[in-house]
Amino acid sequence: MATRAREPPKTSLAAVAATRVTAIVVLLGLSLVTFSYRRALEPLYGSAPTNLHLSKIVWASCILGSFAPSVPIARATFGLGLLLYVLPHSSYWFAVFTGRMGDPIWGPIATHLGVLMPILSLGVAIVKALQELPYRKDDPSAPQSAMTLPVCATAVNALQGLWPALPFIATMPESQIFVQLGSVCATAWAIEPFLPTLRPPPIVQTIEPVPEPAPSTPSKGKKGKKNATEKPAASAPPPPRPKAEAEVPSGNGRLRLALVPLFPLLSSTILQPPTLPKPLLEPYQHPSYPLRILSSVQSAYSGVVVVGESQGPTQGFETMDHLRYLRAGHSLLGGVWVGPKVQAMDQSYILKDESGQPLGDSIYSAFVLQEAARLAVKKPKNTKPENALMIGLGSGVAATSFMRHKLDTTIVEIDEAVYDAAHRFFGLPTPGPDRLFIQDARTWVRNRSATLAESTVDSAPPQFDIVVHDCFSGGGVPGHLYTQEFWRDLKAITSPDGVVAVNFAGTLESDSGKAIIQTLYESFPNCRAFYDADTIDPSHNITTEFVNWVVFCTPSPETVEFRKPVEADYLGSYLRRHVFSKLPEREVDMAVVLKAIPEDKRERYLLKDAGNPLGEWQQKEAIGHWKIMRGVLPDVFWETY
Repeated sequence: MATRAREPPKTSLAAVAATRVTAIVVLLGLSLVTFSYRRALEPLYGSAPTNLHLSKIVWASCILGSFAPSVPIARATFGLGLLLYVLPHSSYWFAVFTGRMGDPIWGPIATHLGVLMPILSLGVAIVKALQELPYRKDDPSAPQSAMTLPVCATAVNALQGLWPALPFIATMPESQIFVQLGSVCATAWAIEPFLPTLRPPPIVQTIEPVPEPAPSTPSKGKKGKKNATEKPAASAPPPPRPKAEAEVPSGNGRLRLALVPLFPLLSSTILQPPTLPKPLLEPYQHPSYPLRILSSVQSAYSGVVVVGESQGPTQGFETMDHLRYLRAGHSLLGGVWVGPKVQAMDQSYILKDESGQPLGDSIYSAFVLQEAARLAVKKPKNTKPENALMIGLGSGVAATSFMRHKLDTTIVEIDEAVYDAAHRFFGLPTPGPDRLFIQDARTWVRNRSATLAESTVDSAPPQFDIVVHDCFSGGGVPGHLYTQEFWRDLKAITSPDGVVAVNFAGTLESDSGKAIIQTLYESFPNCRAFYDADTIDPSHNITTEFVNWVVFCTPSPETVEFRKPVEADYLGSYLRRHVFSKLPEREVDMAVVLKAIPEDKRERYLLKDAGNPLGEWQQKEAIGHWKIMRGVLPDVFWETY
């Protein structure tokens, strides 16, 4: 008998297709995890620090998963599900502890390494195992690990851009996404014993009979005895039957199925997210800090929009008590004084929120400084301005002031949650009919400009006497709203003697500061710049300080001039009287900044739609802004949302 191997069967095309489709689903899931994880970190770290080195961590995770030893798919899927179930806690607490160290660069890196890398590495290891599953180890057509790496890393980084386009994903809380994906992994692990195996069958050794040689003449020795070394031939035993990998005891499979409902139960009890429910159905009182959260909602644009209230002094922040703030992500959009800090020259001017609680002055003078545009508008026959346009609402301080001065005020705000918060908690009146637009300002301004150009004199919409452009958030501004093309369209819808007040925060000597100033002064015939700070150290150069700036520009060839304020301009506010009366002291001559730009580099700082570098230039300042925000409110205020 002779043993001979049967010819190995060809790789099943159905098995290859099934594993490829499953691998694509896993990669889609990993990209969704990365997108949701990034969004979960932004309330604690902001957009720029979170994303600064994230793509590098994704690549490192894919390298680890691609070249690590092969993993059993079922066990790896179960482990991935557990990591996803605890991800709401691990991402939050890791970011809380690293954030308290005060480093917006190494803090996110440590969080990515401790939280995201294990998930991505295990997911990529599953993708690699799926690719190898239908092939034998010695099959030359099997995919190589080196090919897994670029495919996985590119897919995880690139596919994240798909998810914001899906409304139910964009508005779903991150914790719910993590739990849903964890449930998918747990279900896949549970039903795995009942699925047909996709691994190729083993090569079976077969025994085939062969002709026996003719008997030889026995050698003669002692009487009738054969050679002592001769033994009868024994037939070889059949090889043991290999056990298929998919053979799992039925009791084990039933036990897995029974465990599946346990995971969602845990996620809704002991594994509940550490953040507040969204939307917050009733105000939340912090158990150990003088902090009350009035509203916390999920936002497709800002991630999370929170209205909070400091109810008393905290150590290191004694002056920041009894204030109400509006927060989007890791940025303050505004705030007002409440409680005992509500003061006014005339009590009849005091605003109230929807519940009737009195509201005081703005905690930031920048929003009041924007209102100075009313003092700069020159109308024929000494008439007053009639209408205003707000691009970016914030807490609505300037918009509310314009409405109280009887200006028809149009609001263009990209985030509906911001408008709702300003209206409910900061006293913003309801805009008139067709005066509220929840959309991107670039599209709205372009469409309005085109409508104006195509209309007749009688049907043309009115141009705006005042435009306030305030889109600063999270340490930067949206670059597409600061280009020459945008300012051209905005000028078209501004009256010839109107005023555009542009707000941005940063240092004038930075690339982003130079670009914004250079583009504004090239786009408008006349501009004047003011800063909002009450005091600047005389020994410091104002162009190197991180300051909130408001630049007043006009399409008119005449210089922007401010009339002397009168009592009615103040609306009973001490802050308005202080800011308006000190305008000359806050002005800075931007000629110094413009002259410092070499002639051969001025084109570099003109922002255009094609190849706009403003977002990249703002990365450094956005990281510095994170530190500034952490110095405005205590850590616990940022960690409660």
